[in-house]
Amino acid sequence: MIIWINGTFGVGKTTAAQGLQQRIKGSHVFDPELTGQLLRQQLPQADQPDDFQDAPLWRRLNLLLLEQLDQASAVILVPMTLTNSTYFEEIIGALRKTGHQVHHVTLMASPKTVRRRLRSRFERGQSWGGKQAEERLRELSDPLFSHHIETDGMSKRQIVDAVGLRCNLHLLPPQR
Repeated sequence: MIIWINGTFGVGKTTAAQGLQQRIKGSHVFDPELTGQLLRQQLPQADQPDDFQDAPLWRRLNLLLLEQLDQASAVILVPMTLTNSTYFEEIIGALRKTGHQVHHVTLMASPKTVRRRLRSRFERGQSWGGKQAEERLRELSDPLFSHHIETDGMSKRQIVDAVGLRCNLHLLPPQR
């Protein structure tokens, strides 16, 4: 099973994935951003788009890796902003078409909450993600990215619980 946790930059995707990993025995966090970093390091600078998601190789590699990782008893947690409908279909749609069970949830928050969360991790509005956060929130309102979880005012634990409930997961009790 693959759980894709979508949302704008700073909304809490990675934190939610890490919280889920602690509460789902044998789960694994897969970070597609690391694939983008690999491509940035290995490909000539002239061949790189500003956003690595625009590189067809990034989408293909992540699809192949997720197909490989998705075994019968595995739970793969994927925290990644994905707002392009074509790219969504190339990865999530392709996984579903080939029989993979993929749950997709989108963490949403007000722009004010997102700015506060970005500041809490020492990012300001001038960071790459900070500059795009509000536009990504608008894009994520598209019905393709539904299964929204409104996270304003929620604790990290409540967000993890909400994702677990939305995906019908059996979560272990939270660690103290």
